[in-house]
Parts: sequence; structure tokens; C-alpha cells
Amino acid sequence: MRSKIFVGSVLVSLALVACGSQENGGTTGTGGQSASGGSTGSGGSASGGSTGSGGSASGGSTGSGGSASGGSTASGGSASGGSTGSGGGASAGRSGAGSGGSASGGAPSGGGASGAAGRAGGGGAGPQGGANGGAGRDGAAGGKGGNAGSTFHVFLLLGQSNMAGYPKAATADKVKNERIRVLGFDDCSATGRKADQWDVAVPPLHECFAGAIGPGDYFSKTLIDKVPAGDTILLVPGALSGKAIAVFSKGAEKYDWIIKRAKNAQQMGGVIEGLLFHQGESDCGNSAWPMKVKQLVSDLKADLKLGDVPFLVGELPYDSACKNHNPLVNMLPGMIPNTTVISAQGLALDAGDTSNFHFGHDAQVELGKRYEAAFIKAVGW
Repeated sequence: MRSKIFVGSVLVSLALVACGSQENGGTTGTGGQSASGGSTGSGGSASGGSTGSGGSASGGSTGSGGSASGGSTASGGSASGGSTGSGGGASAGRSGAGSGGSASGGAPSGGGASGAAGRAGGGGAGPQGGANGGAGRDGAAGGKGGNAGSTFHVFLLLGQSNMAGYPKAATADKVKNERIRVLGFDDCSATGRKADQWDVAVPPLHECFAGAIGPGDYFSKTLIDKVPAGDTILLVPGALSGKAIAVFSKGAEKYDWIIKRAKNAQQMGGVIEGLLFHQGESDCGNSAWPMKVKQLVSDLKADLKLGDVPFLVGELPYDSACKNHNPLVNMLPGMIPNTTVISAQGLALDAGDTSNFHFGHDAQVELGKRYEAAFIKAVGW
């Protein structure tokens, strides 16, 4: 499987197919060929908008041409030949930002002696291009799939202070990578970042005044080496220090705020691929907490149309004042599909934290890497 303000281009692939020369019993038919469309390009007789539609063409008495739809999960065109055979169609790349090249060819509708394979099309906008083109009946092998293009991998950072971060970020933590972006949490003079605007991700990702490092920092710094070259990670911080789970629940004050920020990333072509969660200190030992977390995750997935994306939930520090909450954390994989618990084994408290709740600097670095490893395992990269 396999976002400064940043707007991604959307690649739309248009599948074009030539129709057979007669309705029944034609001797030959050429396979469809796929090609990459521009961001607002037109294909065939249909114009592509920002989520452009592929061209459609009728083949007279011989059959219909290929059609393709763009959009956030754009699929490439599929093409059926006339009575003489079929060309290669196309399937989308993994991400919803665009479509892959040519994919499996349709079966011939009968009568044709042979059909040539579709030619390779333009790469999809996901980390994987389209599959290979299919061969017509008795025809040549399918064409090679398209190359991969760029995409936005979006992750929501949810919870309270251990997700937002407590220890101060070090200079080494602030090295910029233009391929890791963050949606501004607040107006921050230290970074020049503005609330609800995209910028290069450096700590602090959450409250400016804290100047802290959280697990989202090294989650993204580690993951960026695993995503295809040219892809971008978009972080959407949504953790609030000292807040109980009820504050984030649907109908409460911060739920709509989280949804709005998440949709900001979706509207620029991003695909939400995971939910990173660390919360519980303000609900320490509350037996109702697991069910409230389950409902929150269910509501987020439904309202953002996420499907079964990984839910990664971290344990509280083993030496913390709330270590008795971890048995409740470990109940969640049995209640929420595709949930992984991130172990806090061996992660030390911050020496300056007299409340005994918060991870120290090196622990936050390691915690972020553990979130990344869990995500990679969950999605099978």
C-alpha cells in the first residue's frame, strides 16, 4: 500500500479505444490505449474537470469506446471492443489522488479473430501505477502498466498531552523535510505557521507555546523514507492537553473541529491512511473509556468515509501516575477493527515533569518510531 501552502496536482488517466470495423464477425479489433490526462484536460468527447472524467466514444455499430472517471479515487477507463475483441482497460493506483495506467483488458464480445493488447498508459497518482494491459482474444500480451505519480498520505494526530508532546524539541528535531507538511494548529511566531494553513512540519506540531516534540514528529520522519519518492505526508494535529475523551466525542465541542481539519486535507486530494491516538490521563481508570473510544473511532470513520484504516493507540508510561489505565488501552484491539496498541515498555518519564504523566524527549522519539513500525505492519508495506 501503499500535505508553505501546498496544492497537489491530480493526474487523471483517459482510456481511449478504437472500435471494430463491423458489428458481427469482424476479422480484427484493436485494443484500447490509455493515456494520462492533464489536471483539467479533456478526454474524448467529455471534458475533465478538477476530478476530470475520461473520454467516452461510441463505436457506431461495432460497440462502445472506453470510459474513465477521475475524482479522488479515480479509476482508469475500461474498454470493450465491438464484436471483434477488446482492448486493455485501466485501474486506479492505490491512492485516491488519481488513476493508474492501463489494467486488465475486457473479454471480447465474440466474433473477432484477434485483438491487440492495450498500450501502457500514464502513471497513476498513487504510489503504485496501474496494472498491465490485458490482451485481446488470441492477441498479443497486455501492455505495461503506468508509472506511479505523487500522492498525499494523511494522518490524524489525536489525544491529549502525550500526543501533543511535553518535552522541548531539540535543534536536531527541527530539520525540515519539504515532503512532510502540517496543518497549522495555531498562529505560531516561533515557526511562522498560521492556524489552518499548511506548512513544512517541524516541532511544535501542536501548541506553539509548548515548543514540544510529540510522537507525530518521528512517526513522519521515519515513514517518509518508506513512501514512494515524490509522495508527501500530511499531518493533521488534533490533540488537546488535559482533555477527557468526552471533549472529542461527536456532539461535543471539539469533534466538529477535528472533522473540519481532516476534511481540509481531503479537499486538497489527501487520503487519510491512519489515526494516531494517545489519550487517557484525564480518564484514568474509567471503565467507560474503551466504549467511548470505540464510538469516537466509529464516528470519525463514518463521517470522513475512511473505511477500515489503522487505529494506532499508545500505552501510557509504565511509571506514570496513570499506569493503571493501560489494561483499558489493551482492550481496544478486541473492540475496534484494525487496532494496534503501541507499547510504552522501556520509555522513561520526563525528568522535569513533577506530575509524572509525560514521556521524556528520547521516549517521544522512540514512541514515534514505534507508531511508524505499527503502521507499516498494519498496512503490509
